[in-house]
Parts: sequence; structure tokens; C-alpha cells
Amino acid sequence: MPHTAGLRLPPGLPIAAIADLHGHLDEFDKMLAEIDRRLGPDAVIITLGDYVDNGPRIPRLLDRLLEVKRQRPERFFSILGDHDLACLRAMGWRKGPPDEAWYQNWANRYWHPGGETPRQYGASSGATLAEMMDSRHREFLQELPWFFEYGEYVFVHAGLEPRDLGPQREELARREPLPGLQTHPQLRDKKLAVTSWEGWGRIVVSGHTRAAKMRQMVDPLPGDPHFVTPYRITLSGEIDSTGTLYAALLPERIFLEVGPD
Repeated sequence: MPHTAGLRLPPGLPIAAIADLHGHLDEFDKMLAEIDRRLGPDAVIITLGDYVDNGPRIPRLLDRLLEVKRQRPERFFSILGDHDLACLRAMGWRKGPPDEAWYQNWANRYWHPGGETPRQYGASSGATLAEMMDSRHREFLQELPWFFEYGEYVFVHAGLEPRDLGPQREELARREPLPGLQTHPQLRDKKLAVTSWEGWGRIVVSGHTRAAKMRQMVDPLPGDPHFVTPYRITLSGEIDSTGTLYAALLPERIFLEVGPD
């Protein structure tokens, strides 16, 4: 059943998983329209994290995600990505004091040139971002689950480690950041994009890593531009590099793509 408190989805609904969005509102709307056209109103739609950074319309994308959730409270689910977590830690986890060390880590290791989330809110530090970001946007990011389960699938931003699912589920369900500048590998480790393990007993679906990086780790790439095995689906998360947004329709494993006009 889904990892969402108090929610019980009927079994066997069609599923659509959408890769990293990174502030690309227009492509999200085009993908949502295509999913609706193909699957109808009863589909379960999961966005795989990374809503902030690197794209042109981050505040409007967050507004739109909130709007879609209001419209489809029992069919639309978003999970946390590592960029989203870095943003929250810079502002102060669970509205704690801003962490400027995390702000610098975020600025140095996460943003593409010109892709700064704070600039779109008129901010230039963790403290000013905490003041300037729309409180609804911060609350949305803070309350995101770190994974989502439905049927035979586990949706998580970067992937799972090749070890028992149960302990990893418990770690992620706590939603507690690691100390210092560390991040849980299930949200950050690019090697997990091409890790497939029968022992999970589930099919793990993620985004986070683009095809070019996966090809460096696995050649040829099964399912190119995605990584696809019986136990693993990694959508190429490349909207902030090529402008293409991908989604997977499940269980059929039909892959959709949309791009800029």
C-alpha cells in the first residue's frame, strides 16, 4: 500500500511516474496533459523529486504542484529530491535556524550557472531565503515523503541500496537528515541509478541521474536513455540539460517525453 498516512488506494490503478522537474512548469503541464489523455482521471501520478534549482519558473512550478494536489488529493503524489532537501537544510530544517554551511554547499555543488533558487525569491543566503520564500512552498517541500509505495513499486529519488528493503524504508520514513553535509544515498548517490537487485522484492523507480551519466557507468545502457531491468526503472532526469522531460506509464513500461516548443 502507499506510504502515505491514512490513505488507501484501490489496487491496480494505472501509474505514471514523472522525472525531475527543476522549475520547468510548461513541460510539466504538457506531460500532465499527455498522461491524462492516455490514462484518464483515475491514474496515480508520482513526481520523483527535485522541483527547485536550474529551471526558469521555480515558484510557479511549486504553485502548480500545490494546485494539482488540491485537485487530485487521492491521485497525485510528490516525493523529495536531493535539491529540495538541500534547499530546506539551507533555510533551516523543520524551520530551525538557517544553516549557511549548507547554503554554501548547495550553491557550490547543486546549481547550474544561473539556476539559483534563491535568486527567484529575491534572496542571497539561507536566512534571507527563509524570509522570502512563500511559506506554502516551504511547507510543501518540508512535508514531502522521502519515498512512496504503491503495489509492486517503490518510488524514491535516486534509488535503493542492494540490501533489504525494510531497514531502508524505516530510515527514509523517519525523514531525518544525516549530520554535517551528508545526504542519504537513496536521495543523492548517482551509482544507485544503475543498481538493480532482485532481493528488494519490488520494482524501484527513480529519476535523479541523466542518461549521459548512466552510460558512463553501464555500457550499453539497458533501456537507453533510461535504465530498465526487471527490478529497476531509472528515468533520465535531464530536463535541466536537454530540455526533455520523461515519464513512465506503469505497469506497461511505456515511456513518454515532452520538450520545449
